[in-house]
Amino acid sequence: MSDVNKVTLGNGNLYLNGVDVGYLKGNVELTYSRDQVEFKPSNEMGVVKIFTTGERAELKATVAELKAANLKLAMGIYEDISASQSFPAYEGAPDGGSYTADNSSASFDVLKFGGKKTLDEMPLRFEHERPNGKDVVVVFYNAIAMPEITIPFSEEDVSMYDLTFRALHVTTRSAGDQIGFIAEQVQGS
Repeated sequence: MSDVNKVTLGNGNLYLNGVDVGYLKGNVELTYSRDQVEFKPSNEMGVVKIFTTGERAELKATVAELKAANLKLAMGIYEDISASQSFPAYEGAPDGGSYTADNSSASFDVLKFGGKKTLDEMPLRFEHERPNGKDVVVVFYNAIAMPEITIPFSEEDVSMYDLTFRALHVTTRSAGDQIGFIAEQVQGS
């Protein structure tokens, strides 16, 4: 039997390490896939068993808010953001000189990156509210930001950037519950 109350509209809120990443735009996609191998004994005509040899879960979202805190999460960086400091002076600009911000009285949030060999891991939660007020929640117990992020600085449109997170297995949890869960609210407000 069909249930119109289970129809979903729009996206929701994405939290990484308990922090809301800001406004989302477009699709939020959850992808789950398994690698499988078939077992066909030599004396049988067909496959008698299929085994799972690997599995992956990814969540992809398009974010509209460009701020240092979002970039930190999207790039999988746990280093602190140097908050509200003057623009960092540095030597070695492409022309061999240095650069100083035009407005020396401005404050900047600075996120430094590069040279780290390990990926920072974080829990992920995506909450979607259906039109009937019931929630669908996707949780990855542990996730990493995928290695590529492209931030367009568009001339005529709002700049959006895609974030993709891959779930990692938490081997201390029981088999069947090592990646995360999807919870569908069926009662209550």
